[in-house]
Formats: sequence, structure tokens, C-alpha cells
Amino acid sequence: MDKRKEVLVRSLKETDETVRKIAAEALEKIETTERMEAIEKFINKGEKLEKLRAIYALSRLKGAKVIQLLIPAAKDPIEDVRAAAIRVLGKMGDARVISVLAECLSDNSHVIKRVAVEALGGFRGPKLTDSIMMMLENEDAGVVERAVEALGNIGDKKAEDALIYFAVNGSASIKATAIKALGDLEV
Repeated sequence: MDKRKEVLVRSLKETDETVRKIAAEALEKIETTERMEAIEKFINKGEKLEKLRAIYALSRLKGAKVIQLLIPAAKDPIEDVRAAAIRVLGKMGDARVISVLAECLSDNSHVIKRVAVEALGGFRGPKLTDSIMMMLENEDAGVVERAVEALGNIGDKKAEDALIYFAVNGSASIKATAIKALGDLEV
């Protein structure tokens, strides 16, 4: 057993519950990394539930290998698998995945567009503002609402006119989201 695991296994016997909990979580991450080959196999060739479990197992990890496994999953033929991979990629907060997430905005599924807009809302950048503003013209109200929210999260002043439009003309939920977003724009 390597030194890291030894320390973590010993920490499971600590009297402090917080230390034990953190040690268990860290040990779980290490064990997940040791199963990367199996996880890759499930993502590439598994059934829907196997793919989803594998994707969510990766959600606690970071790094190039994790991104490399999740990118093909974001293009999987199964909508739920694509959505899960996009969520996990977005939560990683790694700028290397922005272009992959932006590509997902052109998916035929409104669900995928919603998830992709939401994921992109965690990043900042003028290129993102333009891509997300294009989603304001989507026929699906859920996509539009998430785009308004993402624009608020990004905070780019370039979105101000569009947000004002939705604060005045949107449905009740989109209005509320746009008004909040207006308050979140950069000064």
C-alpha cells in the first residue's frame, strides 16, 4: 500500500468524526483513480446506467485523464449520458472544457442545450457571452431562462440590453431571472 493510502486508512480510526469523513472521501477518490480502466470501458461500451455511474464516479476527480474520458461521453447518443457528462465537465471549472461545452449548444436536444448553458454559466469570457446570447432566441423557454441566468453569472455588461428586454418582456420566471441578472452585471 502506498504512503497516501496508509495515512488515509489510519485516519479512518481517528476519534474526530470530521477527520474520518474526509479520510473516507479521499480514500474513495484514490480508489476511483485506481479503477480508471474499468470506468473508461463502462463509458465507452457500457449500458446507460453503467455509463451514468462511471461518469458520476469521475465527478469527484480532476485532471486531463478525467476530461479525456468525459469529452466523448458529452457526445454519446444517449441524451442522459450526454447531460451527465456536460454537468460533470461544467462543475470541474476547468477552462480546457469550454469549447466542448460550447459545441453542446448546437445539440438537437433542448435538455442538452439547457445543461450546456448552465455549465457555461460557471465560466467567464466575452466569447461565452456571445454564444450564450444566441441561446436567448431559442424556442424552448427553459433554454432561454438558463441563458439569462448564465449571462448574469458571467456578468458581462455586453448582455445588458438583452437582459433589460427579458426583464420587461419575459414570462414571470424569466423576468425574475433577468432582473436578478441585471444586478449581477459588472460595473
